[in-house]
Amino acid sequence: MPAFCGDRMRQLLAEVTALGWDEALRRFTSEVLSGALRARSRSAWARVRAKVLGRTWEDTLQDLGDPTRAGWQFLLDLRPAGRVLFLGPSWGAAPLILARSSAHVVVLDGALERLRLGRHQARSAGLDDLSFARVIDPLRLPLADGSVDLAVVPGLREWFEAVAAEQPLSAACGTELLRELRRVLAAGGQAYVGVENRYAVSHLLGGRGPRGASYTPRTFRRAAAAAGFHGCWLFAPIPFRHKFHQVLDLERTDRMNFSADAYRTRGRTLRPLVRAWDVCNRRGAVERRLYPYLPGFAAVLSTEPVATSLAERVLDHLGARANLPPGAARLARYYVRAKGVVVLVAGSPAEGGVIARLPLAEPARVACARHHRALEALAADARIPPRVRRLFPVPLAQGTLDGHAFFAETALEGRSGRFYYSRSGRRYDRAILDAAAVLTELRRVTEEPVTIEEAEFDRLCGRWLVELRQVVREESREALAAIEEWLTQTLVGTRLPLGWHHGDYDLANLLYGPGDRVTGILDFEAFDPRGLPLIDLLLLLARRPIRRQGFAFGTLFTRTMLSRALPPLEAELFERELRLLGADERLYRALAVCGWLGHLRLRRDSWLVRSPSWLEDNLHAVVESVRRVL
Repeated sequence: MPAFCGDRMRQLLAEVTALGWDEALRRFTSEVLSGALRARSRSAWARVRAKVLGRTWEDTLQDLGDPTRAGWQFLLDLRPAGRVLFLGPSWGAAPLILARSSAHVVVLDGALERLRLGRHQARSAGLDDLSFARVIDPLRLPLADGSVDLAVVPGLREWFEAVAAEQPLSAACGTELLRELRRVLAAGGQAYVGVENRYAVSHLLGGRGPRGASYTPRTFRRAAAAAGFHGCWLFAPIPFRHKFHQVLDLERTDRMNFSADAYRTRGRTLRPLVRAWDVCNRRGAVERRLYPYLPGFAAVLSTEPVATSLAERVLDHLGARANLPPGAARLARYYVRAKGVVVLVAGSPAEGGVIARLPLAEPARVACARHHRALEALAADARIPPRVRRLFPVPLAQGTLDGHAFFAETALEGRSGRFYYSRSGRRYDRAILDAAAVLTELRRVTEEPVTIEEAEFDRLCGRWLVELRQVVREESREALAAIEEWLTQTLVGTRLPLGWHHGDYDLANLLYGPGDRVTGILDFEAFDPRGLPLIDLLLLLARRPIRRQGFAFGTLFTRTMLSRALPPLEAELFERELRLLGADERLYRALAVCGWLGHLRLRRDSWLVRSPSWLEDNLHAVVESVRRVL
């Protein structure tokens, strides 16, 4: 790893020894997310290079504890009895995720600090199936022939930098390592190798790495065959190998293609490009031409000519268990969510397609289970009209396969609501009107008047406020305490209609069909059958400024939601509901603050992948703004 990580990571190791893993990690996390840790003063070019190559403090924090670092694992044939070799550098996240579903993991690296931290982290997690060893020759692995079932190299170039440092390496070093991987793999074994694309811009940003560590897809395939691998399947984590939200299949046109939905809510510069992409890339006309120039790619290598991934086995299992049509179990897309969930899209809604959620760690499993229970509750709620209930996915199955939990539901037809961020104002209006009408109907049929007592207040937001005190800066805790007291005085004793509450009712979680009509509602992990009123509607109606300014949620909350500065169409819709509720300005602001708190709670499990600026915009600055207004 770069020298700028060295001193602080050695300090982290000392803190782990003195204070224990949890406390040391808490301190390090606080420093990174508060922005207190900064790299040495460098040029703008160097900062861009660090972000592209994954060498910022946020990347180091991710590599310590973010399960999405192993988001590619379901592309492999994972088995509970598998023996795994992991070649660093790694601060621990990916090896520990693999260790939770394998018999044993051997981690090799060139830096003792990383290995020691990994050992401490494994002990803290109660894992005793990992071994750590330092090596000094990147081309000679200290393992016997055929001794592992799976070998993982997340970054070929990074491995050579971690072990060889400044030692000169031949132009054939990558191919030599592939031969060594083939030697240690047992019959039927696999290897996952992340590779820097020799033709990509990121290769220019990377500086003087060993030439043998970068390939084109074509030359890598040749090298793998020369090393003795009989199977080679090429994928591309997007946008980067170290931080990605989807994985593409570089060879097959019938599955795992690119989805631009994740970029539709970004700034004004990017959205027109996404719209142009929609026009030009019909049926994949553009994306396949760009694949050879992606920053990097990954390969699943096999000692056998045919191999089945765990993702495909899960879908086959679901096909048999849920009696799905043949095409419904065919892998179509592979997403990696920031909260540590891999989402498999199989088939198409028209042929009875399926969505399968595979959590990477325990917090993600809990979130997936919560989402699945919500779908089961909605399916059984006789108060909801059948025509409205059809907007929800139907829960199909949940269980485990080879030690991995899965949750499955039906796929719904429609285009992501993010589409409307880059479309005309008239179409955006229609989309908002229909979404608001659906939400209003759901509230009407499920509301129940309840007097908010202290226990109910704690359930709705009080317990979360206690947790939040540990996240805000020391100087903001007094302000947060004042907010909590104000909310308690406003809500406790008030009679409110509690009912259907999605928790993230946003265009990103809505599907649309012809006529800009809602065809589906997604992602129910924050669902509450007895939630506060107005919040879902406010979250939906306040989004219009994102179309032009691209606000962070914190800015949107302080400028639009807290002050009720809604555009004319949205203001009319909201005022009507406000009158029906009979809410005064104080109650309105209390509900708006609860909406902001709910957004933070929804995002808490993905904070490790957020930058300090995200926390500043959405939490730290907002706390003071709220106190001033209240």
